[in-house]
Amino acid sequence: MLYTNYHTHSKWCDGKLNPENYVTEAINRNMYALGFSGHSPLPFKSWWNMNYENLIKYFSQVKKLKKQYEGQLKIYQGIEADYIDGVSSPSNFKHFGLDYVIGGVHYIGKLNEDEYFDFDDNPEKFQRGIDEIFEGDIKKLVKYYYEQIMKMVLNDPPDVIAHLDLILKFNKDNAFINTEEKWYKDIVFETLEVIAKSNCILEMNSRSYFKKLLSEFHPAPFIVKQCKELNINFTINSDAHTPQEVNSYLQQQANLLKTFGYKESMIFDEKGWYKSPI
Repeated sequence: MLYTNYHTHSKWCDGKLNPENYVTEAINRNMYALGFSGHSPLPFKSWWNMNYENLIKYFSQVKKLKKQYEGQLKIYQGIEADYIDGVSSPSNFKHFGLDYVIGGVHYIGKLNEDEYFDFDDNPEKFQRGIDEIFEGDIKKLVKYYYEQIMKMVLNDPPDVIAHLDLILKFNKDNAFINTEEKWYKDIVFETLEVIAKSNCILEMNSRSYFKKLLSEFHPAPFIVKQCKELNINFTINSDAHTPQEVNSYLQQQANLLKTFGYKESMIFDEKGWYKSPI
């Protein structure tokens, strides 16, 4: 298996160190490719999204690293673009000549005129969003979240869809959502049917697992099983925010894919996206 990670955050957004620290760590760990995916700028204040000034600096630094470490590690320039209906979308950044775009949903609705609801900030804010935006109805929140993913896929599909069931980030032991209930699986399966008709790649993402927020990777095993039935392809990422996380649980995620019949995952290099044995 070629070890790759295309979901990497450095000091330019909410990661911890310079991109070069991640590059040297990836080389030390004999990785095949490392892609950077800083959080895209937004037209409102956010502590973890880049502003446009830092976006240009980020692009410049990664471009230099590509040349500096050529022959030692394949380095790619991406972005994690937020999809917010009518506000932000993956195609907003494609004109920068990126190698790829990861699209994700982190914001669903507004808590007030100036504050968007970033549901994966902390459990207390998650509960506040349920109460204040969705009238205390978790089903409404979940339905809205997956509807945004479907809208992104239908209207402005990214190359890769980030952490599909991120809505479960604070759901350890079914704290908010009983994922075994039919209503939840129905909306997830509806979303997968939309993804299956697109060219989008889903990512396996280990961050919530290695941060001990969940006992499973994103997406959950029952979703991976259905993805196999629908011939949806995966790429394997760690969602690294520190250099030490660049290859966290990549092999374990590959092993999970194998249990459901996958023999390959999607990797990216100068040939574009293609299937590689796991």
